[in-house]
Amino acid sequence: MLKVVELFAGIGAQAQALKEANIEHEIVAISEIDKYALRVYEALHGKPNNLGNIKEIDLLPTADLWTYSFPCTDISLAGQMKGFDRDSETGSSLLWEVERLINNAAINGNLPKYLLMENVKNLVSKRFIGLFNEWKSFLESHGYRNYYQVLNAKDYGIPQNRERVFMVSSLDTKNYIFPTKIKLENKLNDYLEKHVSEKYFLSERLIRNLSDTNDRNGFIRGNRFRLHDEKSEYAYTISTCPGSRATDNFIMVPQKTKQGYAFAHVGDGIYTNRTHQKRGVVQKNMIPTLKTSPNDIGVVVDKDYLISIRRLTPRECWRLMGWNENRIDVALSTGVSDTQLYKMAGNSIVVTVLRRLFICI
Repeated sequence: MLKVVELFAGIGAQAQALKEANIEHEIVAISEIDKYALRVYEALHGKPNNLGNIKEIDLLPTADLWTYSFPCTDISLAGQMKGFDRDSETGSSLLWEVERLINNAAINGNLPKYLLMENVKNLVSKRFIGLFNEWKSFLESHGYRNYYQVLNAKDYGIPQNRERVFMVSSLDTKNYIFPTKIKLENKLNDYLEKHVSEKYFLSERLIRNLSDTNDRNGFIRGNRFRLHDEKSEYAYTISTCPGSRATDNFIMVPQKTKQGYAFAHVGDGIYTNRTHQKRGVVQKNMIPTLKTSPNDIGVVVDKDYLISIRRLTPRECWRLMGWNENRIDVALSTGVSDTQLYKMAGNSIVVTVLRRLFICI
């Protein structure tokens, strides 16, 4: 029986992954302060032994594994990158509360055999690598051997371009080997709902802007590629000059490259905010990294004989974080708002990746 403590537990992606990996375990304690995440956690996994604010915890119960996906807000490129220096009082600096708990556990001869950390890729960038190395050295001083690697959800069966750094720290002398990549068989379309409320589509005003090929601030939008009519046996000729005909089956998205744009087809995920300042604005058959809000990410879809753009639904976001349908049903049945469901998905860890990580321990 693997005894587990989930720090910064969120909705319990680690607990779910352990279940799906068929690893006999017990979640002996969690630390979480978000009331909405706690409501969903309880619905998904049962009422937890929640120790509350990590700053107010002195000692953790005996466990074999601690997980600590500490806040990425001040490390992420999407945030303000205030960093996680000691005593900086940023959200990401809560990592050093884990240091305090490890020191206390060592004094009491109660160190866990394994630690699992997850955070954004930027943690190991030039800007933050010094602090990350300091953290690794601290763990090594307590006898841990550290193994870290940047893993992308798209390499483990999920069509989401989501890079995260994972580190397994072990008191075991056996080397940890990260899971091997698998071929991505699924496409974004496989995760989309067939019938979606109109509220998820971009506004009519924006759609009109997107339809204007002279609009230099938005997208250049063509009609869906289609037959001449319903009885036709052939379609319009496919032009070698994309963007020049009303029957082109793509959206042209501005981006910060030499070419200046990218083509998005039905089933592609796209960034929809300040695309002219970004690269890689179109993700073929997958979605860009999900965040805590869906407002700057869309999916290209067919709608009323036109190519259109809509936001993902909460269910789709949870699917793209590796949650299965019955678990999503449970989460949605709690009655929390779409806003909170988006936030929980964006803050979480892809269950599919975690499951394979746990199998390798």
